[in-house]
Amino acid sequence: MSLELHYNVYGCFRPPADDIELAKAAVDAGFEGIWTGDHFMPWIDSRPYTHHPFPWFGTLMSEVPDVPVGTSVTCPMIRYRPPLLAQAIATLDNMFPGRFNIGVGVGEALNEAHFLDRAWPSWGERAEMMIESLDLMGELWNADEYVSFDGEYFSYDGIKLYTPPREDVTIHWAGWGPRSCQYAGEHAGNVLTTESPEAIEERILPNFQEGLERTGRKLNEADVTIEFGVNVGEADALTTEIRERGEYIPADSELDNPDPRSIQAVADERLAEFSDEELVESYRITQDADQIIEWLEEYEHAGVTRVLVGSSLGDAYRTIELFENEIIPHFAD
Repeated sequence: MSLELHYNVYGCFRPPADDIELAKAAVDAGFEGIWTGDHFMPWIDSRPYTHHPFPWFGTLMSEVPDVPVGTSVTCPMIRYRPPLLAQAIATLDNMFPGRFNIGVGVGEALNEAHFLDRAWPSWGERAEMMIESLDLMGELWNADEYVSFDGEYFSYDGIKLYTPPREDVTIHWAGWGPRSCQYAGEHAGNVLTTESPEAIEERILPNFQEGLERTGRKLNEADVTIEFGVNVGEADALTTEIRERGEYIPADSELDNPDPRSIQAVADERLAEFSDEELVESYRITQDADQIIEWLEEYEHAGVTRVLVGSSLGDAYRTIELFENEIIPHFAD
């Protein structure tokens, strides 16, 4: 399969045990990997769950062999202390070598601000913190001796991972703007985004490639991953579900808002502004496999190498079934 199709359970719509069963069904259907979100609290108050990904992955990886897994995405430096996050990832990789991917992002206030004893940092400062945290974790993963680290944001003296990873840990940086995509190339080597095919071609990849070249890496050796939400079902039923649940993420204005209840209020107001037709388009509500194939081919032609498919509405198993019967076979040919 030229375009890798992985499945994202999201980790906020079902109990953790139910997400294990959903992941198993996705793998049985032919999806090549399993991903989940990493939230302390959900984006909006109507989402009922946010389970911790690392114990969840321990269970999943023991029950579902071979396929890669990953987070989309983890903030590695505020809620988590980088050495402890490095230890958790190293433990998973020691047990299941080469399977774990860490998607990283600079964080949203709803997950991270509650763990700070100062004002919420700017995007630029959080990006600097993330670069430093990745450097620190990389040193711990690769060191045979004790590590002392003296950075601007993190300082540790004489620490060591006694359970090291057995393979190199693959890192994917969540990128949207020019700087974040350059940092993805320079400090992670892989990029993860939610942008359109046009934006990937025109903005994401040129800046990502610039960052790759700073460290002597090549674009054809990197992964370009997108999150791809699609919801298989009847349009009337799913648009009604969106409105009843308030299932909308106003990320453009609420990244610095620490309260899912407040974000939910904004979401509810915004939803009233959309027609049902606009919701169908925005949430990719469809029962047409050919339409989904067309969307995915547009991403493939734009340079995407991996797609994380997920459903936030209706019956997620219907989406998995349609992919199993018609979409995965198309990309396997």
